[in-house]
Amino acid sequence: MPHPSALRRALPAFVVALALTACRTRLPSAMPNDNRQASGTMRGDTLVFELDAQRAAWRPDADADSALTVLAFAARDGVPRIPGPLLRVASGTVVEIQVSNHVPNESITLHGLRPGVANDTLSDTLSVATGATRTTYFRATTAGTYLYWASTGANRTDRSELRDGPLAGAIVVEDPTAPRDSAERILVLTVIDILPDSTKPEPRDDVFELALNGLSWPQTETFHYAVGDTVRWRVLNATANEHPMHLHGFHFTVTARGDGAHDTTYALGARRTAVTEYIVAGSTVQLQFTPTRPGYWLYHCHINDHVVPFPLRHDSTRAHEVSAHGAGVGDATADATAHATAHAKRSMAGLVMGIEVRSITPPAAPNTDASATRRLRLLAQQSGAVVDDTAHARGYVLQRGTTPPRSDSLDVPGPMLVLTRGERAAITVVNRLPEATSVHWHGMELESYYDGVAGWSGADARRAPMIAPGDSFVAVMTPPRAGTFMYHPHMDEEDQLAAGMFGPLIVLEPGESFDGATDFPFVIGRG
Repeated sequence: MPHPSALRRALPAFVVALALTACRTRLPSAMPNDNRQASGTMRGDTLVFELDAQRAAWRPDADADSALTVLAFAARDGVPRIPGPLLRVASGTVVEIQVSNHVPNESITLHGLRPGVANDTLSDTLSVATGATRTTYFRATTAGTYLYWASTGANRTDRSELRDGPLAGAIVVEDPTAPRDSAERILVLTVIDILPDSTKPEPRDDVFELALNGLSWPQTETFHYAVGDTVRWRVLNATANEHPMHLHGFHFTVTARGDGAHDTTYALGARRTAVTEYIVAGSTVQLQFTPTRPGYWLYHCHINDHVVPFPLRHDSTRAHEVSAHGAGVGDATADATAHATAHAKRSMAGLVMGIEVRSITPPAAPNTDASATRRLRLLAQQSGAVVDDTAHARGYVLQRGTTPPRSDSLDVPGPMLVLTRGERAAITVVNRLPEATSVHWHGMELESYYDGVAGWSGADARRAPMIAPGDSFVAVMTPPRAGTFMYHPHMDEEDQLAAGMFGPLIVLEPGESFDGATDFPFVIGRG
């Protein structure tokens, strides 16, 4: 299956122009499913789980004027949901699944009906003709996180980006002897191609709607925690693509992984610590972490195409939106200002989720660089060279000494920044680009204000600004662990990052020094 060349958000004017059929045929609205309420009814020792496949009108961008016509599962209440209803069951329980197919003129095949069963010779699929209802049974055995999903047509058994993409949901098999964590959250990733006519099979290769629990950023839910909470998530990839899911501000522990049909819970000594976990199509992961600092953070896919909407300067609705911000349609300066100040919620889409961590004590103002013992000056610059005939090369240069480097010089990848664990550092980022920028210190555990998502990073009412052309911003951090990290923009990623704005960040243990004769960082990127 081809990888989508770009994620494009369903902008109102675009969707209206497509004249999708959902509104005309008065389809039921597919509601987002936050996976907090399990479906099914216990009858004796059997859990009866009903699924009704039907056409529905979906608005993952809740403020869009028109809807996408998709296929979705409904439970007993008849409300179609994306993702499908949650099946949560104690191990050892017999599950009866009743599947009804109300999709006109198409059969469906349901997959994943033997979660955790070691005998792979048993069929895990169930085909249901249009208008029919079929029933199957399985006994939940191994505790873990599993995925059920459906495809249309008798000959297709792979996950798709077509209108049946949202036909998927989570199965959680629990150990009945273990206490349930009521705060645990379940995140299901889905995708659909936005078709000119979503009743037709022809895919577009450039317009996709990726959603997290049925919504696209900034409509996705913001999770709220307090400093010191234990956060546990189950993440399920119901799409046909891979997603490196990245957490800002904290490291998490991977406690289990699965392929959608089988799951492995790691022993304590086998658990990994990460800030980005690569989740392939159809797989699942369990993770946990403890937020140690207040502020606003993000959890998102780290593939640009999966989190970036149409570049705003190419957006046909841009003039209207700028005007709504109080700027003249032809005012380029006001246009850039509106873009910069609203970046977090207007320049990202798709697989992005916000996290608010509250302080248990009155919040303090962000630490300044006054006590920093390590100081660096990093310049974001643009050369006269053209990349791919469309954009100037961009990158970073590290100032050495008191004389700034030439304004058109740059390194791709960016210069290696070397810090020491426990040593307070202040990195002054100077923006010599003709447009605003920001820098995210990927994998660094630092105060939210310095995390680099303009308009979002920060605590309480204080938010990190964009770095305007000709301006600078001082990022302060005290790395709590040694390791290999990176830095890159969190602004117009499809342009700035792709043009060469990324570089390595090395944190050494106290007393160590970087030896260029034996240490060889490799930076893989497009620039």
